[in-house]
Amino acid sequence: MGIALTLRARNVRIALALISATCFNSAQLLFAYEVPLSPAAIHDAYVLGQRNDKATADFLSPYLKQLTEQGALGPHIAEIEIFTPFAQVVDESRTKSSKGYTEQKAAEDYHRRGDKVVVVVLIMLAAAYPKPDQNAQGSNSGASASAGEPNEALRPENFWQNFRFSVKQKGHVIPSRKIRNQPIYSSATKDAPSVLDGASVRLEYDAKDVASEEATVEAVTPEEKNITAVFDLKKLR
Repeated sequence: MGIALTLRARNVRIALALISATCFNSAQLLFAYEVPLSPAAIHDAYVLGQRNDKATADFLSPYLKQLTEQGALGPHIAEIEIFTPFAQVVDESRTKSSKGYTEQKAAEDYHRRGDKVVVVVLIMLAAAYPKPDQNAQGSNSGASASAGEPNEALRPENFWQNFRFSVKQKGHVIPSRKIRNQPIYSSATKDAPSVLDGASVRLEYDAKDVASEEATVEAVTPEEKNITAVFDLKKLR
């Protein structure tokens, strides 16, 4: 009788362990990077974006890497962000949460975009703009500029083209489908005009070319400095 009870208890423990492992694996699959999105996934992403609260911010947080380049005098990489198809739906729903954005429109926008992975690199210029009240330093600033240091306020919008960008998985470079940029300007004030602050560079990749594994985003500065950010797509949805 005692042996039978012991065997039965052991079988119960094994069954519970198997159930636990199955649930864990299912949870991993549920939150893994997925392509294409099912109607249920689009619904989940839409609802999460519409909440636009701490839960939304906590979800999107792992998709963003903030970077600090020590000793960077010129343009430097400030942020690298990645958006899976699911995160794109969340982010668009979030930004339009107060504009009557519907779940039907979110689904239409997803299918219009197609399945792609988007990488956004934020490049900021050095915060050293000439100011009207710095006359005492004017002669020194002029001497520096004439010595060949870049005048950040006059830098052309295409400065970002001096950078090189790539996304790699297991050492293989994934071909980009599209690249575009959006210049970033400061807000004009009574005492100072709007000036170029930086650029947001957006790279698009076919989701079929991006596996559910670690992806390394690499940016090479004009000084040949490599800046990288690693995203584990097995842990992102």
